Parts: sequence; structure tokens; C-alpha cells
Amino acid sequence: MKVLLFTHSQDIDGIGCAILASKSFKDCKIEPTKTFDITNNVGKYIDSKEIYKYDKIYVTDLCIKEPLLKFIDNDKELKDKLLVLDHHKTEIEEGNNKYDFVNIIIENDMGVKESGTSLFYKYLLDNNYLKVSKILNEIVEWTRQYDVWDWQKENNYNAKKLHILFETLGYKKYLELMNYKVENLDKIEFNDFETSIINKFEKNVLKEISEIVEKIKVITLNINDFDYRIGYVKTPYKYRNDINEFIIKEGNKQNIDIIGMIMTDIDIVSYRQVKNYDVSIIAKHFGGKGHVGASSNSQDNKLFKKMIEENKIEFI
Repeated sequence: MKVLLFTHSQDIDGIGCAILASKSFKDCKIEPTKTFDITNNVGKYIDSKEIYKYDKIYVTDLCIKEPLLKFIDNDKELKDKLLVLDHHKTEIEEGNNKYDFVNIIIENDMGVKESGTSLFYKYLLDNNYLKVSKILNEIVEWTRQYDVWDWQKENNYNAKKLHILFETLGYKKYLELMNYKVENLDKIEFNDFETSIINKFEKNVLKEISEIVEKIKVITLNINDFDYRIGYVKTPYKYRNDINEFIIKEGNKQNIDIIGMIMTDIDIVSYRQVKNYDVSIIAKHFGGKGHVGASSNSQDNKLFKKMIEENKIEFI
């Protein structure tokens, strides 16, 4: 069976799906895809007719947008081959889950938050494409915990270690490393080299984030008659899940509701909670998507660029 997987390329949840696909299918092409590129990337495969060469097409931790969804729904061959597995609530709010081939599941029947990796794992097990194992259970659960912020509640620092390795090694080397572990280990272990990478990351993070936060620009953004106090900084993408934690631990000296991070190495803006507000409201305002606690929009969004200009957000 020839399989094509489109999966999120920018975090361990999307790559968790790639790990599972590599283990499940002998003939599998993986297309790592950025957050806002999924519709365009799938569209290119359709336009070239290449997508019809595959027996199964999966889209994980991402969701295709209209009007391509309607096109697929009207193409019986594609509709039968393609499956979307995602967990972002904004996709439900947009109505993208009205199609049979689109599954947006935020949490399971027990109230546990899902991730792209956990949803894909259940699908692969249920359809006998994959057999359960201890190391896969660990990879899936630790990835899920980190992606939905449950790792802090569970006090599972191992989940963050996976994130650090991914941010340090990059997509390809992380995928190779995890595939090696799946094939050769019974459970996840971190060797001396990996531990040194993790320790170095943690050593640098406080100093660098402190310097990033010093240049914060605070604005008030009114959405639906509510004023949000948002602090904007410029930062490398690797620190997107650390800056809000730093601000909270330092006592939120800027008294902001949400931190907005303008990435210096990719073209998105990520939002994280500092106080208990739904950050997806901000991302959606600027044409983005995401979760209550973590969302993003493109830096190219016209409304966002206008807001940046009006508020004279400049960074040294």
C-alpha cells in the first residue's frame, strides 16, 4: 500500500505522526508541512495528479481549508482515500469538520486532551496497521502531554526533553533519532550526548529569554469589545513555549494577559497564555488558528501588519 502523509513540521506532535507512519507503512512518503501551508501543499499534489497514485492519504495535526475541502468531498476517489486527523478547536469553529473525511477531536470520552499523534496512534491500532508497544506508548503519551500542556500537570519533564531534542536537532535528525529508538529500544532512554544537548538548552534559555523579554512592547488590542493587554517580543521559534513560563515565574512585571511572539526564523506569530485568556481569539483575529493556550497567525496577515505599524512595534 502506497501512503502519503502530510503532517505538521514545526513541533513534536506533527513529527510524532511521522514516527508512527514510518513504523506502520513500508511505502510511505512524508510531506512535513508548515502550519499555514497545508491547503496549498495538498492542492499542488491534486493539481499535478500525483495524489491519485497513493492508496491512502493522511493529514495529521493540520486541517485543509475551503474551498479545497469541498473539492475533495466532490471527488469520490480522493474522499475515500483521504483522512484528516486534527485537534485544533478553531477548525471546528470554522466548520471544517462537517465532512466525513475530516475528524477534529479535542478530547476523548474521558475528558483527556488529544493531540495529532494520539489520534493517529489510535487510528493505526484500530485498523491493525500498527501493534502497541511500550516505547510507542511513551512517545505518543509524552508527545501528547507536551503538545497540550499536560506535562506540567503530570510533572513529566521527559516530555519536555523530547521538545528540546526536536528544537535542537531539527525535523530530520529528530525523526531519525526517534525511529532508531523505536527499532532498538524497549523504552525511551536519553544517552549522554542527548542529555548534554538538553542541559545546554536549559542553561542558555534563561539568559536569552531574559534579554528577549527586556525588549517587550505592550499594546492593548480590542476584540469584540474586550481589551486584551498583549506583550509582543521577537524571538527564535525554539523558545515559544518557554517565554510565557519565564514571565509568569518572574511575577508578570509587565501585567500582560497574553504574550505574542514574532518569530525571527519562521514567518508566524505565536501566542501563549500569561493569564487565563483564550489566545486563539487573538490568532483568529489575525487570520490564524490554534488552541485556548497556544495559537498562531501568519506575519503576512494584512491586519496584523497594520497593527504592527499603528503601534510602532520596533525591536533593536
